[in-house]
Amino acid sequence: MSEVEDRILSLIDNVTSVDEPRLSLLPLRETHATVELLQLLTKGNGEGAFAARHLAGNLGRRMPAAD
Repeated sequence: MSEVEDRILSLIDNVTSVDEPRLSLLPLRETHATVELLQLLTKGNGEGAFAARHLAGNLGRRMPAAD
């Protein structure tokens, strides 16, 4: 794993251990677009693909179920 991925994953994984406010900044449609973009980045094996997969999963689990 690269240094960039290590840094990104440490930011993602430490969210639960840090007592900081959560911000509601994205409308649902932008959140869907963000997850789709992250999933697109996971299709390759380039730098950040593993971190993108991890973050897409985290965000996807927090989104409301589609109607």
